[in-house]
Amino acid sequence: MKGKRIHGLDPSAPAAKMIQLALRTQLKAMCKLREKALDANDPDGVHDMRVLSRRLRSHVSDFKRFLRKPGLSVVKLRALAKSLGAVRDQDVALAALKASKSGATGDAFAGIEMLESERRTLREEALTALEKAIEPSAVDEVRDEFLARLGDVATVRPRKSARQSENDPILVFGQVAAEVIAERLKEFRSAAAETIYRPAATKNLHELRILSKRLRYAIELFAPCWGRQLKDIAKEVSLMQTSLGELHDCDVWIEDLGKRLIRTVRKRKDDPDNARERAAAVWLLRHFARERTEHYRAALARWEDWESHEFLDSLKSLVSETQP
Repeated sequence: MKGKRIHGLDPSAPAAKMIQLALRTQLKAMCKLREKALDANDPDGVHDMRVLSRRLRSHVSDFKRFLRKPGLSVVKLRALAKSLGAVRDQDVALAALKASKSGATGDAFAGIEMLESERRTLREEALTALEKAIEPSAVDEVRDEFLARLGDVATVRPRKSARQSENDPILVFGQVAAEVIAERLKEFRSAAAETIYRPAATKNLHELRILSKRLRYAIELFAPCWGRQLKDIAKEVSLMQTSLGELHDCDVWIEDLGKRLIRTVRKRKDDPDNARERAAAVWLLRHFARERTEHYRAALARWEDWESHEFLDSLKSLVSETQP
């Protein structure tokens, strides 16, 4: 489902029509994944539905300034994504624990198994909550409310575009594509310049990850307007997003494990379960600290490569100088 092309997008068509097509298509695709998200044998269902909910919210934000106020509300979409995320987070945690368990022995191995059991319980609780959050009536309500509001919006021009002539007052989709990508690129580049050289700035690096994701989503949505060039650029941005995402996951683990170790110090030292939990936490803390360093180094190296080859400048030139 990631990066799925929306058929029918035409850069020369009226923006209002194309914006509605893009948002309707993504909403429909997300809603169709309801049953797959509840399939216990296919954890990718939760992930796919969550990703599409994020894409949809990101594109609503992309189009916000082109829609009549008050625009589109994403409150219910955000709540739905939160329920999906609660399950997905446990799936990711369980996969990480399984992978990191390799090589562990004794109390560390037994402690990791304890943590796996804990995470499985949390997943079951999250899945129960998700079943309620995405029951047919709830998904129908989200869809119907969104579509009803979408039917009322119309494109507006907040400021004159350099691409728009006096004889062409109708805003076309290609103009929207160029402006959205330029804006997403600007915010990502500004944040990266301030953050990428600060490896300890966990919060800022997480925000940079979100900005890279929004840039990637915009590039992938508008790729049909430029063709192969944007697809290749999207792959590069995706690799940066992956490094920043893995780095953030390590930061979450490091924070959680640090708190867990502090709690174990306060417990009875002769408690076997406490000893196992502590051994596992120390083992995992060392593991994720090493992993974090590798992911940061990958993100830094990619940024330096971009800078030396003027990668982001080429993207800026493509969307500002080339007719989509």
